[in-house]
Amino acid sequence: MKLNEVEIGKNVSELVVRIVSVAPARIITTKSGRKTQLTEVLVADDSGTAILSLWGFREGEGLSAGKVVRITNGWAKEWQGKMQLSLGRSGKIEVVDDDGTIPQTRDLLSSSNERSG
Repeated sequence: MKLNEVEIGKNVSELVVRIVSVAPARIITTKSGRKTQLTEVLVADDSGTAILSLWGFREGEGLSAGKVVRITNGWAKEWQGKMQLSLGRSGKIEVVDDDGTIPQTRDLLSSSNERSG
């Protein structure tokens, strides 16, 4: 599956993407008043970009720009007019070997700029 095939409101069975950037984690208070940590990760493949929101303390540790990750059993929703990926309760993210099938970050960013410009 590629990012441009992900449908908002649907399960993301498996998606392999490259991490473009990882925002600093921040503490969020949920609607129920519970505090949790949110780490937002910009991910991309040759079809587009999306924000992956990782909820929970220690989520996203070890992730950094340039790594290739596999997201399984994720979820896609719309947030502030853009697609947002999350793991939900059963989702998983794992760093996988870079076999060269996902373009390098600089190539993803330059093709993304060409598509949006």
